[in-house]
Amino acid sequence: MAEPTTSTVIATAAAGVGLSALMPTMDGNALFGAIIGAALIANAQRDLKAWQRCTGLLVSVGAGYVSAAEIVAQTPITQTGPGGFVGAVVVVPLALKALELIEKADFAALVPAWFKRGKGE
Repeated sequence: MAEPTTSTVIATAAAGVGLSALMPTMDGNALFGAIIGAALIANAQRDLKAWQRCTGLLVSVGAGYVSAAEIVAQTPITQTGPGGFVGAVVVVPLALKALELIEKADFAALVPAWFKRGKGE
């Protein structure tokens, strides 16, 4: 029996392709690549609840679609489909890792001791 996320991925892909046909200014290749990349990410996250995986899927699709044009401009990738895939697979996990590092960072240790002293000390 298929998982609920598999059905969601198929429905999202079908909706994305349908939307790209209705909106001619939308880049269908970038959208399709972003959906495939986001599906890969959502399928790999087994420890999350279904609604969390679906939210991650939507965020990854958005990040992949938005970053596709810049990935094509800055890398040897020449088409927006693979650019959207790379964006969905790379951008969100890197952003999550950066957030994790920021939460763990001790920024107070970077401030010199002489700057921390109060007035009159």
